[in-house]
Formats: sequence, structure tokens, C-alpha cells
Amino acid sequence: MVDRLTRRSQQIAEFPFSGRRVPEYDVDQIREVIEGSFRIIYHIKADQIDVLAVIHGAMDVLGRPEQDDE
Repeated sequence: MVDRLTRRSQQIAEFPFSGRRVPEYDVDQIREVIEGSFRIIYHIKADQIDVLAVIHGAMDVLGRPEQDDE
């Protein structure tokens, strides 16, 4: 899995806008690519790309507490 995530990071470096906009943020420069069950979320800047998080797809990226269905 580490190798797959590394290959995806190389894709991001070459084609930063190839990822989709992160729906939770809806900012053009914050994007993500999916690899298996993981989301690689990154921020495109003028001179670099910062990986913000690598999280399991089931996690809430905003860190909101889970709410029980009642």
C-alpha cells in the first residue's frame, strides 16, 4: 500500500489538478486522489504541493464527531 500511495504522490506532483476538489472544503486548490480505501488530500500552492492528510475513506475529514441515528 505504501508503494501505491507513493506512486499517487508522483502523479500529484506531475499533474496537480488531476485530483478532484475535496467536497468538504470546495476550494479549487484543495484536491484529493483516491488510492484503494485511502484519500490523499493536498493543497496546491504556487511553488509547491502540500499533502494535508492521508486518511481512510470512512473518516470524516473535518473531524466532526459521529452522530448516532435516533
